Amino acid sequence: MKLNSNVGVIIGIVVLCAGLLFIASFARAPEPATQFPAVRANDHVKGATSSPVVLVEYLDFECEACGAYYPIVKQMEEEFGDRVTFVARYFPLPGHKNGLPAALAVEAASRQGKFWEMHNLMFDRQKDWGEKQVETPEVFEGFALELGLNMEQFKADVASEEVLARVMRDMEEGRQAGANSTPTFFLNGMKIQNPQSPEAFRALLQSQVDKAGS
Repeated sequence: MKLNSNVGVIIGIVVLCAGLLFIASFARAPEPATQFPAVRANDHVKGATSSPVVLVEYLDFECEACGAYYPIVKQMEEEFGDRVTFVARYFPLPGHKNGLPAALAVEAASRQGKFWEMHNLMFDRQKDWGEKQVETPEVFEGFALELGLNMEQFKADVASEEVLARVMRDMEEGRQAGANSTPTFFLNGMKIQNPQSPEAFRALLQSQVDKAGS
């Protein structure tokens, strides 16, 4: 799968804003994580359940760069799903009005077994609700209806301290590990530079799979 032009433009902007340091930084060894949290039983996981290769993504559902990486990560899940453990963690940015509400909605959906379905809807339709100046909880309630969730439970969970605490846990642990933007990827506990193409991402994962098998 190739990136379409819009995705390419978004990633290009991200690279430019990062100071055009990709080429040099990608060649360096991954940055060691500080107090990187191990995979927990209640993490949101796809792929292999006990792989020695673990990719963790800290994401913001309203982040355009996360939306650009979404199809790439999805492709990697399809290609490496039997060899790599993929973990998604919340990291809503304060500059996004709907970053935290979206995370709460996704975590609420997870309480009814629909984390990945809501996760995918958020990114598939990001252009419909992202970059607004006001919160749009009605959009997320519409997603919940579409997924056939119990709406009374969904609304209660969105407003619950337990769901908020779950999202905040990911955010705080991400900060402690060195995440300060989205998406931030950690491969086997090491912070990596964001690969700039499916090919680069594939090569990076394959190198770790090969190392684990050697």
